[in-house]
Amino acid sequence: MQRVHRRQSRQPRQVVSATDSNTRTLPTTPALPEVATLPTTPALPEVAALPTTPALPATATLPITPALPATAVLPITPALPTTVADPMTDAESLTWVDPITVTGTAFQHRRGHTGRVMTQSDALLPRPRLELAAGAVHVPGWLGLDEQRRLLRACREWSAARASGEPGLRHTRLPSGGVMSVRTVCLGWHWRPYRYSRTVDDGDGGPVLPFPPWLAELGRRAVAEAYRDPAAGEDYRPDIGLVNFYDEHAKMGLHQDKDERGLEPVVSLSLGDACVFRFGNTGNRNRPWTDVELRSGDLVVFGGPSRLAYHGVPRILPGTADPDLGLTSGRLNITMRVSGLDG
Repeated sequence: MQRVHRRQSRQPRQVVSATDSNTRTLPTTPALPEVATLPTTPALPEVAALPTTPALPATATLPITPALPATAVLPITPALPTTVADPMTDAESLTWVDPITVTGTAFQHRRGHTGRVMTQSDALLPRPRLELAAGAVHVPGWLGLDEQRRLLRACREWSAARASGEPGLRHTRLPSGGVMSVRTVCLGWHWRPYRYSRTVDDGDGGPVLPFPPWLAELGRRAVAEAYRDPAAGEDYRPDIGLVNFYDEHAKMGLHQDKDERGLEPVVSLSLGDACVFRFGNTGNRNRPWTDVELRSGDLVVFGGPSRLAYHGVPRILPGTADPDLGLTSGRLNITMRVSGLDG
């Protein structure tokens, strides 16, 4: 009985010992540190430092922003004074600003004649006569300053308001509904696109201003000078005068003077600011043409084979007039024609 008891007492010790040993050496317990140090955790800084974030400064300094000052100083702003004050009708209240300050800009036309914006350095340089085409002649500086002043005074009188209250200088409305940028007053015969009458049919209906004899005499002198033919001058009998005033934005498209029944020469005189005068061919408005600069006092006569040539004024050259003339801004063009009409 005693031996049996010893075996029973040993058996519990083996169980306890086995149990203790298994509990201390479980293989799954050390796996916890691997879970606690997952490799995905360090990836967070890479997401927080995406390469697109530094691109924001480049977007904030787009190159379009500095362009705003250029838009704010458009070159048309200086034109406001000429709109507010009319140098033709309110000349006494205006003062000349900065005589002949435009820098010279050369341009070459088809026949090799170079025109320039007049500057103080070249104002005294002589300009040669130029034959624009057969029968078309440009005579620079034909009118002296005194004659220019007389013609300017007359233009101001013709441009005064009519008895009806309508302005003398008016924008002509075309059949298409458009309005010409130049302002016009007519002498002798009133021009309305595209015919002549003795009354201002598109205005107050009153009589047109008379064509003065002294202006006709000036036209005869002009033809004789241009063609160097006194007989041609004596035979010239103009009875139409068109006075066109161009502000610095006005222009005249290529056109023919073909509403007259007579084909005697057209005489053109310039006062005030210079312009680019374009003289084309007789067939159409396309090239070839000749561009020439016309200054105050210049004369152009075109007749004969060039009588129906297309011609126009693509631009005015502001600030180029002689301040001694008294026209503060803009250009006056006085043209004379022979109507060939009765009455």
